[in-house]
Amino acid sequence: MSIVSEKKFLTEEELQTVKTIQQKTQNLIIELGEIELTKIQLSNRYELAKDFLKGVATEEKELTEKLLEIYGKISINPEDGEITPMG
Repeated sequence: MSIVSEKKFLTEEELQTVKTIQQKTQNLIIELGEIELTKIQLSNRYELAKDFLKGVATEEKELTEKLLEIYGKISINPEDGEITPMG
């Protein structure tokens, strides 16, 4: 003799809650992925900016050395290029 068991289902409200939680979880996974991608992009930008800074610092050092050789110790007005000797 076999016992036939009746199938049971969640209420519509319970099922909707389950689906809502699943959707929120999926949205969270997507958001975390986008955040991680943004972190990688920012890290790359940061490294490029550091390299750029090194280049600018090198240019500044070279110019300073060149101007020191030509003019000695001076102060420069960056607006009009006027140089003033320094003691």
